[in-house]
Amino acid sequence: MRYANWALYLAAAAAGALALSSGAMAAGGATLNKPADVKALTDIEQQLAKLNSMKDLIQYYAPDAVVFDMYAPGIYRGTKQIYDGFEQQFAQGQSFTGEIPDMNILSDGKFACAAMQLHFNFVLKNGTKGAITLRQLDAFKKIGGKWLIVQQHISFPMDPATGMGLLDSPMPVRGPLQWNPQSFESPPVSVGQAKKEVRAWLDVGVLSRNLDELMTYYGPTDDVIVYDMLYPPGEFRGMKEIRTGFAPVMNFTDPRVKILDFVVDSDGVFAVQIDTQDITVTKKDGTKSNFYLRQSDCMRRMDGKWYSVFETISTPVDAKTGKSITKASAIASN
Repeated sequence: MRYANWALYLAAAAAGALALSSGAMAAGGATLNKPADVKALTDIEQQLAKLNSMKDLIQYYAPDAVVFDMYAPGIYRGTKQIYDGFEQQFAQGQSFTGEIPDMNILSDGKFACAAMQLHFNFVLKNGTKGAITLRQLDAFKKIGGKWLIVQQHISFPMDPATGMGLLDSPMPVRGPLQWNPQSFESPPVSVGQAKKEVRAWLDVGVLSRNLDELMTYYGPTDDVIVYDMLYPPGEFRGMKEIRTGFAPVMNFTDPRVKILDFVVDSDGVFAVQIDTQDITVTKKDGTKSNFYLRQSDCMRRMDGKWYSVFETISTPVDAKTGKSITKASAIASN
């Protein structure tokens, strides 16, 4: 099971820089980070960080977009739910000032993803001032010549000692990745086949039983970012950090995983997926641990295999208590 670290941490506890633009043309006809696409996507993200009204923001979402918000219950499907969910948050504020300290973009001209750290200063209508720092993974699709968000995952990391969501815990600013120019060189498969392959990738991946097996789902080169649910560090960048970050916690048996939500889209060489999981594992002492998480992946197909390039793992935060919600039953009742 890919995220058995929850079994240990829960027991103990009770997203700018521009992406590098190569413009390389792949054999399958996809273009890696065409400069015009990177600029358009960067401009959209800068607008999203500055706008304070859903009337202005909603135009950037596809009609059937899926959003994982940082606060519970945390799932919005379609523009009406997205509008209503975020408007409730905007209604409490007097002003918001946002910036993007760190951002990476990957695009093949049809799909794109932006992984970023965002920081906001705010003033509420009652005069309260504060700041929040978010990790955000946005998946875009070009529809009618316009880039629109089809999946979005916004999250706070969690303090493993207390189980509290950390609302303002910046990660280091590490700048742009050096992209593998062969990222989209594999010949594309049909959209239907791609979706089946990604679902199979997820079903098998969540049951990884050791570190070597787990690592085959990332990469295959070093241009990979994982936003982990726990802080510090909150981010693993590159294959070595991912391996080191997950190594201490891959000690369990008999993983059982229920995929509760799953949405995938693809053009046959780039894919984006978003899901929720109800997980039970058996620890080495024989006790069982059950937990809930949300996962998003932006993926490339290389040499006939899918690999995660950007990944976010999180749980939503209860707005009243500040606690991270770690049980599927609590999500349903929230």
